[in-house]
Amino acid sequence: MKQGKISSIRMRREISGWLFVLPMLLFFLLFVVYPILKAIKSSFYGFDYTHYYWSGLDNYRTIFSDALFWKSIRNTLEFVLYLVPSITVIALMIAVTIHTYPKKMQSFFKAAFYIPGVTSIVSLTLVWQYIYNGQFGLGNYVLEKLGLQSVNWLGVNSATLALSLIVLTISVGSAVVVFSAALGGIPKDFYESASLDGAKPGKMFYRITLPMLKPTLLYVVVTGTIGAFQVFAIILIMTGGGPAYRTTTIMMLIYQQAFVNMNFGVANAMGLVLCVIISLIAYVQFKFLKSDIEY
Repeated sequence: MKQGKISSIRMRREISGWLFVLPMLLFFLLFVVYPILKAIKSSFYGFDYTHYYWSGLDNYRTIFSDALFWKSIRNTLEFVLYLVPSITVIALMIAVTIHTYPKKMQSFFKAAFYIPGVTSIVSLTLVWQYIYNGQFGLGNYVLEKLGLQSVNWLGVNSATLALSLIVLTISVGSAVVVFSAALGGIPKDFYESASLDGAKPGKMFYRITLPMLKPTLLYVVVTGTIGAFQVFAIILIMTGGGPAYRTTTIMMLIYQQAFVNMNFGVANAMGLVLCVIISLIAYVQFKFLKSDIEY
């Protein structure tokens, strides 16, 4: 009888727990798992504007034989190489600098850097569109005042860097907040002990701060990589993938295939290839940056 009562109480607790997570579980299944399964299925189908039909691996053969697809992969990887290291390093430098200020100043600077990350991307991109304007833009105006030649910011040779700068200004704020929180969690005893032993600030940074920040570095690098692979709105507004497909990323190509060319099967196949690429890169990042440190 006593054992049965204990089992009944345990069952009620388990049911209560499942009822609490049920709304989010249903949301996850409906809006994450189900679309993924539909995308996988759709990647094996074609569409002729009236109905879907089975096409097997034709969509994958199409994308792997398309030179523009491989160019979009290269363009996307270029964005990743520009953005991930720069966001990580700049955010870490800012966070370390802010961490030396009083608490109220820390809150002010963290909010100031974070605001662009929660502002409408469209609004910010339109501001940058004015800055990069070749005739009356602020960018060339400043260069002329400094005695330098004007730049075709969105030309073939500079478009990727110009767009990366926009993404950097928008994304660095969230990384600053994450690094700042992690720095606040490092025990001060470590620094006090190192200081008593005569360690200089630079050595303490490399021997204490960086190792303790390794889990946070992993988080920032992985999420930054995913975000860089998914850059879309800024490119759509600023260049539309041009000039000469120089800024056509894989996300831009997926959009064009799905909503311009109506090749939904091809677009889903590209999306799954993108998912595999991101997963492989994330796996490598986890292997190199994983840490057992907890604080």
